Amino acid sequence: MSFAARLGDAATRRPLALVGLAFAAAGVTHFYQWTDGAAPGRQFSDALGQGNYATAAPELVAYATGHPAYVAAVVVGVALLFRGE
Repeated sequence: MSFAARLGDAATRRPLALVGLAFAAAGVTHFYQWTDGAAPGRQFSDALGQGNYATAAPELVAYATGHPAYVAAVVVGVALLFRGE
């Protein structure tokens, strides 16, 4: 069986897992871009890199309150990926 055929079989058997993967990837990608951009994402990244968790925590909370859809996308994505058959 070719790789394309196996991928097709996996997609037809677990379409919700693929949707979950897309949701989780979108949320993680947005978070990465947020930490790579300007403040407050850069402040979070710098504080975390220095091990200063007291400074990083409020910035993480600011992300979660400012971008709740991306946080929800990751949670739903992971739930779809690991749900039972």
